[in-house]
Amino acid sequence: MNVAVTAPALAADHYSRRSRAIKLIVAAEWLLLLAGIGYLCGRTLPRAWQKLDTDFPNYYLTARLLREGYDTDRIYEWTWMQRQKNRIGIEKSDQPVVAFVPLTPFSAVLVWPLTFWAPLTAKHIWIAFSLVLLVPVGCLIHSLTSLEWRRIALLIAVTFPLHRNLQYGQYYILLLLLFTASLWLYVRQKRILAGLLLGIASGLKIFPGFFLLYFLRKKDLKAAAGLIMGSVATGVVSLAIFGFELNRTYVQQMLPWALRGEGVDPYALAANSLSSLLHHLFIFEPEWNPHPLVHAPRVVAVLQPLLQLLMLSPAILLVAPRDMRPRQIRLEWAAYVVSLLVISTMPASYHFTLLILPMAVTARAVIEEKCFHGLAFLVVLYLGICFPLWTKLVGTDLSFLAVPRLWLGIVFSLCCIVLLWQRRRPALECRRNCWVWSGVLACLLVLEVAAALHHERDVFSRSAKRLSTQPAVFLATEPINRGNSTLFISMMTDGFRAGQRSESGVELSASSNDQLALTTSGDRIWVEESSRNSRVVAVGSNLTAERVEVENAEFPVASPDGKWLAYLRSERGKSRIWLHNLRESAAIDKPITPRGLNVLEMSFFPDDSIVFAAAEEHHGPHLFRIKDADHLRQIMAEEARYPSVSPDGQWLAYSRQSGGVWNLWLRRMNSGDEGRVTSADCNDVSPSWESDSRTLLFSSDCGRAFGLTALYRQRLLP
Repeated sequence: MNVAVTAPALAADHYSRRSRAIKLIVAAEWLLLLAGIGYLCGRTLPRAWQKLDTDFPNYYLTARLLREGYDTDRIYEWTWMQRQKNRIGIEKSDQPVVAFVPLTPFSAVLVWPLTFWAPLTAKHIWIAFSLVLLVPVGCLIHSLTSLEWRRIALLIAVTFPLHRNLQYGQYYILLLLLFTASLWLYVRQKRILAGLLLGIASGLKIFPGFFLLYFLRKKDLKAAAGLIMGSVATGVVSLAIFGFELNRTYVQQMLPWALRGEGVDPYALAANSLSSLLHHLFIFEPEWNPHPLVHAPRVVAVLQPLLQLLMLSPAILLVAPRDMRPRQIRLEWAAYVVSLLVISTMPASYHFTLLILPMAVTARAVIEEKCFHGLAFLVVLYLGICFPLWTKLVGTDLSFLAVPRLWLGIVFSLCCIVLLWQRRRPALECRRNCWVWSGVLACLLVLEVAAALHHERDVFSRSAKRLSTQPAVFLATEPINRGNSTLFISMMTDGFRAGQRSESGVELSASSNDQLALTTSGDRIWVEESSRNSRVVAVGSNLTAERVEVENAEFPVASPDGKWLAYLRSERGKSRIWLHNLRESAAIDKPITPRGLNVLEMSFFPDDSIVFAAAEEHHGPHLFRIKDADHLRQIMAEEARYPSVSPDGQWLAYSRQSGGVWNLWLRRMNSGDEGRVTSADCNDVSPSWESDSRTLLFSSDCGRAFGLTALYRQRLLP
């Protein structure tokens, strides 16, 4: 009798406790949602609205140059882009330094309609557009997962990477929409359209293109064809808008560096990437990474592709070919997206905006299984990956602890893999396919390792002497010998400055304007100061301006006898050489090169003739020599830049492109004999001679990031 009465009472008590727990969870979810929305509206959006920040100016500037009809072949050159930034009036307080590295040319096209407005107004429109995109993202996630609306909204509101995306004006909300819409279409058997959307996404960022492996593993040629068509379409648009030269530069030069993790500082542990961790542990860089665990570049060349493939392989091998069940597809996509984020070589915090989709899918899966402990674990992982203050908490001294987002991302990826493993179908066909694909992945690994070993072969074994500057100098270029010191141009986080390196140390100019180029003759120094219009100014020994020499002038080069100052004057990004007489103040400056040549760099011969690098329409740069406007001839058929004539006039140093990199060459002027000076798989540029006509100064990005050069000195002749 007591048992019969007690059992219903216990059941009712259990139901009551469960009901109270559910109500508490719902209340907590609403409170967190309100807190997230409050932070978004009260903190993130005001900060994003008030100023340009980090990424949006890079897209805007390139699109603005495109709209104004500028030659955009040089958008991957840091100094050239800084000059354009100053011209259109992006203030230092808003964005001290701009760069289009390592972005795709196509990624600037979408911002083109916004360039009819001022930069900050354009960003306001972009922020509003990004917020609107969250509505279809939420609707598609709801359709895919049947999660409650408040939970989808909560998932979006507490995602700090999304807040960063809005603050910086990045593309990842748009990419999230493309990924989500593509999955929605794929689940509904719209396979060509699903692939097409991912192909378009690959035009904006590189990694969506890796979904080609997923579709091939799925044996879905329609989706693979759609992805290829979308990628080709973005390539055709990019070619039509930007032309062949820029796209060739991206494919040959920019893309390989980005895939290695060397598009930006590869040693920055704040990136929380596998690439940055391996570089930090095993590669010595005098200024950026002076204390690695051991200097072993070959370890990085082998481990980086090996570990990347080990992390991606389970997400590929557990894909079930031709299994088009919606639940299976959703889990496969979740695992694949997370794996791509984990192996990314340059992940910023806003990249993980894309984690919203995998989190929603995996949360739905564990809720269906009533595995609430697993759900809590996933939530902790998700919040940990999105947490913005790891660097402040753990610092960057202990390498393995300094990349918590990487470790949490790997664990999240393993959770997705476990969910897939539990649903595998151990059919004979699947096992055979796994063996075939294991062989394919092994072949890919061999190719990647071989390419990495080839890249590092000469990068760290050069005979040239490194000229140190300061760790805070991200770029040092245009070295010029001046007695016992070396003048150069440096890039800091707050802009470009002229610098001087001597035995007593490194001294940097205190100018408030960007200083983008310099030259010297005798005891005089001239610097290009850049604002709305660049100008050449004469500076004193402390590199501060004393008087204006020439208005509306870029890249000054003084003749050895101190009579002439050659400089560039640009129209829509295309430059001509002008001459300024330093001895006759009444003389009128005049151009000496034709409009059909876009001059890039130049150097004087002792007889006051000039050798210069210039690009013709739809062609790469070549070297020319000119005495005056009537005596112009091409002196080299090969693609070449950065000419520098030795003081005795017998030698010409220059950079020639081969295999996507610029290496130094030497030419004897009286015989035309040529020889290669450097051969590393990196860029050696901006050579200049010391007074002995035997020793060369130059800048190189070997062991660093694309275009972020350091200074070197090398004796070439006995």
